[in-house]
Amino acid sequence: MDVMSTTVRKTEGLPRSNVFGARSAPRIRRGFGERIAPYLLIAPFVVSFVILFAIPALYSLILSLYRYRGYGTATYVGTDNYERMLGYHQFWTSWINTIVYWLGSAVVTIILAFLLAVMVYSSDIFGKRLYKPAIFVPNVMAAVAAALIFQIIFSPGAGVLNTLLGTQIAWDQDLWWGRFAVVMLRSWHSIGWFFVIFLAGLTTVNPELYDAAKVDGANAWQSMRSITIPLMKRTFLFALVIISINSMRLFAEPNLLFSNNLAPAKFQPIMNQLYQNLRGADFGAAAAVAWLIFIPIVIVSLVQFRLLREREGDA
Repeated sequence: MDVMSTTVRKTEGLPRSNVFGARSAPRIRRGFGERIAPYLLIAPFVVSFVILFAIPALYSLILSLYRYRGYGTATYVGTDNYERMLGYHQFWTSWINTIVYWLGSAVVTIILAFLLAVMVYSSDIFGKRLYKPAIFVPNVMAAVAAALIFQIIFSPGAGVLNTLLGTQIAWDQDLWWGRFAVVMLRSWHSIGWFFVIFLAGLTTVNPELYDAAKVDGANAWQSMRSITIPLMKRTFLFALVIISINSMRLFAEPNLLFSNNLAPAKFQPIMNQLYQNLRGADFGAAAAVAWLIFIPIVIVSLVQFRLLREREGDA
């Protein structure tokens, strides 16, 4: 008892970490340079974001509340620019056209790009290395050049498609045939880029899963439906978000396909409203249109991310 009490008394004054002879870990003191290094690395992005996006966006939001022609005094009009745009019939016609171009090109582009990526990735076809650049080439072509090619294909008179089909479709007059032509142009022009995206996504799928599916007797369609598509949900979401943003910023293709200046009003996308207000020196209305385009883009993107998150939670 005396020995035990003596030992306890000797150890009472020692730090806990040293009672059993263990040494406390030395505290690492980082210098000022190490602490500030991460902030210096992200500083170029933050500075460029503030200068090139945040400040101009705030200025355009303030400008949308004024009537300003680029010179003279700006007149405060409140929400009048927004009310004028929302009450303008052509504004809603342009939005309907944009939504049709968006949905049509999204369906065609995603399906064809994915199927082409699966075909090139999973099959041993002759000249496999040549297919990748050949499919990607249209994406490299300028929108003006692509539109000129499709002008020849969809010419209402003796166009290539009318000649091959033996029809006389007025592509530049009929509303739905004209929209179909724009969707085909958009899909052909962008399919190469999404083909590369899906091809990269396929490399993330473990090949052993396909081997296990074959052992269980699954065919190619069942493997694609049960393995490939579920594991590439994020790739599909990324493609859909990019198509949504690009479609809402669509401008060149519809205007160049039907004319050398501006497309007929029934084919014009929403960006034409921004262009026409800028050309008319109504910068306040142009800023209001820009925000009426930006807000739906943000909403659509948030909804898409939310749907994916819910599906992942259910899985």
